[in-house]
Amino acid sequence: MPKEEIVEAKILDYGKLKTIYSSIQFARAYAKIVKDGPPPRDIPKELYYQALQSNEIRYGPLKVINNGNLIKIAEVNALVKSDREGIPLYAIVDFTDGIKVYLAYEKPKTVVGVDIGVRHLFTIVAIRGTTAWKVRYWGNEVIINEMIKILGDPQGLPELKNMRSKIKGIVDEVVKFIDELEPKVVALEDLKLFEGKAGQALRVVEEMLEEKLYNAGIRYRRLSPFNTSKICSKCGYKKGEIMGPLFVCPSCGFKSERDYNAAYNLALQCYYQC
Repeated sequence: MPKEEIVEAKILDYGKLKTIYSSIQFARAYAKIVKDGPPPRDIPKELYYQALQSNEIRYGPLKVINNGNLIKIAEVNALVKSDREGIPLYAIVDFTDGIKVYLAYEKPKTVVGVDIGVRHLFTIVAIRGTTAWKVRYWGNEVIINEMIKILGDPQGLPELKNMRSKIKGIVDEVVKFIDELEPKVVALEDLKLFEGKAGQALRVVEEMLEEKLYNAGIRYRRLSPFNTSKICSKCGYKKGEIMGPLFVCPSCGFKSERDYNAAYNLALQCYYQC
């Protein structure tokens, strides 16, 4: 997959771009009359031969000079504007159908937070910067009922071996989804810190996920699971209220699913600390 994101920019000053575009149109007509002749002097050679051989005409990469959200392309003396945050790596000018300028930016690093639970077996929140980018939940009624049965049965833990075969497909889907996000790191709750049967049951799920992440070459970190559901992922208030499946922040009024809030907090924590 490409390492850069390509974003179209708004042209404020065309500089030499209109002249070059006119020369490209002239070059095509010129070539029909003068076969194998030298290219016109006022058009870059690479564009001249593109004009003769291809419908798609692109010029670049071109060096850019950044000044806030204004970007100068010195080689063609053009000025463009971008709403995209960050400093562009280079510019590409597309003369295929009119004049368009594209700026290439380094892809923002993705951090993925994973909450493992009973209601949602997996809750995935991927962030770019500190903003939620992709969110997805895994788990179905059959899996939920199986987990509840295991947690409620004093002899239920041996049944976890049977659960492995039932959730294997889900774990495979989760790892495939995470891999496609190309994360810098995946943040997991360190469920070894939880005592009791619930902790033991969910650790089996986490160990399956860790094994698959490791085999896929995806880096992960275990973080403390304590209070990830109670900290507000929007304002950082540390004493949010849990109302069944919901999280409510009494400070800023933010409301969300508690699993989403926990996964988001794990991703944020890893964004700053991993």
